[in-house]
Amino acid sequence: MSPSRQRGFAYIAAIVFLVVLAGFALAALRLTGAEQATVNQQVQGARANQAARAGLEWAFFRLKTAGATCAAIQSATLADFVTDTGYRVTLTCTMNTYAEGQTPAGDSLLKNIFQLTATACNGAGASCPDNGSVTAQDYVERRRSASICVTQDGHDCY
Repeated sequence: MSPSRQRGFAYIAAIVFLVVLAGFALAALRLTGAEQATVNQQVQGARANQAARAGLEWAFFRLKTAGATCAAIQSATLADFVTDTGYRVTLTCTMNTYAEGQTPAGDSLLKNIFQLTATACNGAGASCPDNGSVTAQDYVERRRSASICVTQDGHDCY
């Protein structure tokens, strides 16, 4: 009687190798998907940040006129930004007036200090922040604040 040969061990090893290889491939795919989502969020955040900055620049331009007040931009929602960039920008403004020094004519030099806040988001609501869209997967919101000093006649403060 001859001893029987054992066969099939190579098949089992090949199947185990293929399962391990498929596990590595699945892990790599999931990691790549998460990485892509992170990059997309960073790009969206950078765009929202630039939209908020553009809103502040627009407000600075509007405030550098003689007799400007916050009424020109208070709670303004810049609809043009939505069509151009996909981001809605909402501005808020507070103003404090100080008398500091004198003009060459001897009058009090009045200085307006404006505190501006621009909030940009890509939500579907009418203004930012958009509480209804916060739970959306791709919702991004950025807020920037700045202040500017302008004299009553529309010049920069010194």
